[in-house]
Amino acid sequence: MTLVKLFNRPIKRTRILVLAGLLALITLSHYLVGGAQAGILHGLLGHLYILPIMVAAYWYGIKGGISVSIASSVLFSPHLFLHWRDPFLDIYNYVELFLFLFIGGVTGVLSQMERNQRLRYEEAISRLDESHRKLKEQTDVLFQTEEQLRRADRLSALGELSAGMAHEIRNPLGSIKGAVEIIKDDYAPDEAKYEFIQILLKETDRLNHIVQEFLGFARPKNPEFQFVDLNDSIDSVLTLTAQEARKAGVTVEKKLDPAVGKRSLDAGLLKQAFLNLVLNAIQAMPRGGVLTVESGLRNGAVEVKIADTGVGISEEDRKKLFSPFFTTKKNGTGLGLAITYRIIQNHRGTIDVASKRGKGATFTVTIPVS
Repeated sequence: MTLVKLFNRPIKRTRILVLAGLLALITLSHYLVGGAQAGILHGLLGHLYILPIMVAAYWYGIKGGISVSIASSVLFSPHLFLHWRDPFLDIYNYVELFLFLFIGGVTGVLSQMERNQRLRYEEAISRLDESHRKLKEQTDVLFQTEEQLRRADRLSALGELSAGMAHEIRNPLGSIKGAVEIIKDDYAPDEAKYEFIQILLKETDRLNHIVQEFLGFARPKNPEFQFVDLNDSIDSVLTLTAQEARKAGVTVEKKLDPAVGKRSLDAGLLKQAFLNLVLNAIQAMPRGGVLTVESGLRNGAVEVKIADTGVGISEEDRKKLFSPFFTTKKNGTGLGLAITYRIIQNHRGTIDVASKRGKGATFTVTIPVS
C-alpha cells in the first residue's frame, strides 16, 4: 500500500499528514543546519528519520514501514553529497540508509503480527458471543417448551374438573329456569314480584353462559377445516361488535388484505377467537379510542393484528394472560383468552401480545397456511 493510496482514504488522511509533516520537518532541519558542527548534527538528524518510520510501521504494518523507509532514504541521500566531503568513503552513512529499511521492515512485521493476533482474538470473541447467543436462544426455547408442557398438564386437569362441575351445575340450572318460567305465568308484568322473577331468569341465563364457557374450555371442539375467507370471518366479528364499539366511543379501523384469500381454516372457531380479542380490546378503552384490525400474509402464514389504544397490560399480567381463570375484569371468568389461545394452538398457530401500561395493546395471531 503506497502513500498515495493511503492519502486517498479520508480516514487515513490525518495520519499521512502527520508522517509527511515529520519527514518535511526533519529534512528541512538538514538544510538549515550549518557551521563547524554540521556533520555531527546531520548525523543526529538522520537518526530522527527512525521516528516516522516506526510510527508508519505501527499504523500501517510492513507496507507503511517500508514506504516511509524508502521516502526517508530518498530525502536523506542528498545530504551525503551536500554536507560530507567524501560521501563515497563514509560507509556509516550507507549503513544508516540500510538501517532505515531494516527498522521499517522489522517494526512493520512485528506490528502486522500484533494486528493479526488482535484480529484473531476479536474473531474468537465474536464467535464466543455468537455461541452464547445461540445457547441463550436454545435455552429460552427449552424453557418455553417446558412451560407449554406444564400449561398443557394444568389445562388437562382443569378441563376434567371443569367438565365435571359444569355437568353437575347445568342440570340444576335447567330445572331452576324451568320452575321460574312456570311461576312467571302466575304474575302480571305490573306486579312487584314479576321484576324479581325477571332478575332470576337473567341471572340463570348468565350462569348458564358461564357454565357453557367452562364446557367449551373443558371439551374443546376439534377444528373442522374448510376453505374459507378469513377476512369474511373478521368482518362478521366487527359487524357483531359494531354496536358495542359505538357505545364505548371506539373508532374501528379495518385494514384487511385481499391477498389473504381462502384458506383451510375453521371459520366458526376463529370467529370465536377473534370475538374474544375484539371484545377485550373494546372493553380496554372505557373512554373511547381506536381499534385497529389488520390482516395479511407473511412468511407463509396468515397474520392478524388487533390493536387498541386502551389502558394497556402490565408486564406481570401479560405473563399470565392466557392462563385459565386469570382475569382483571370484575365479572370475568378468565376463560375467554384461554379458549382463544387453545383455538389458535389447534390451528398450529401462535398468539403474541405487546403492550405497555397506559399505551394500549396489540395481539398478533399467526396461523401457518399452505
